[in-house]
Amino acid sequence: YFSKEEKFTLELGCGHGDYSIELAALHPDRNFIGIDIKAARIYNGAIRVNDLNLKNTAFIISRAEKIGEIFPQNSIEEIYIPFPDPHIKRKSEPRRLVSKEFLKIYNSILIKNGKVHLKTDSEMIFNYTLKTINDFGCNIFNFSEDLYANSGEIISNEVITKYEQFYLKEGRTIKYVCFGFWTIDYF
Repeated sequence: YFSKEEKFTLELGCGHGDYSIELAALHPDRNFIGIDIKAARIYNGAIRVNDLNLKNTAFIISRAEKIGEIFPQNSIEEIYIPFPDPHIKRKSEPRRLVSKEFLKIYNSILIKNGKVHLKTDSEMIFNYTLKTINDFGCNIFNFSEDLYANSGEIISNEVITKYEQFYLKEGRTIKYVCFGFWTIDYF
């Protein structure tokens, strides 16, 4: 599909594809793939991609659990998880996009030194993420409990989604964490 097989970035739970589309416009040398289970949302994103004539953006209708079957090992450079559903009930924990089960999938498809970016307004999902990635032995590259508190130290705000703009207007605090997996080189 892509004209260049360069670096690949996934946006999980992409909705209308805000991250995929905005990042694709900012980084034409990279390829972006938005993944969501709801076709109507992706359709709206695909219309925008066509209108903007972006050749480095695609969408896949799929459950996030299937990405390990869709993408080969070591093929993804970055994964963005913007404002995931927290799945608050304990029995729904495996469905959280930062559960141990998902971390295993991410670890298999990310390239060496690949990164996962998570933004959320949920204190619960942020704390759960920090605990889970710590328990999993991940490397935290950067994080903020209030992404926009210090305007001089903005960590990751290349893209601000419609939902994020809404949350900010409501006065919600946006949290961010960027992490990866330790890699071991065998000689």
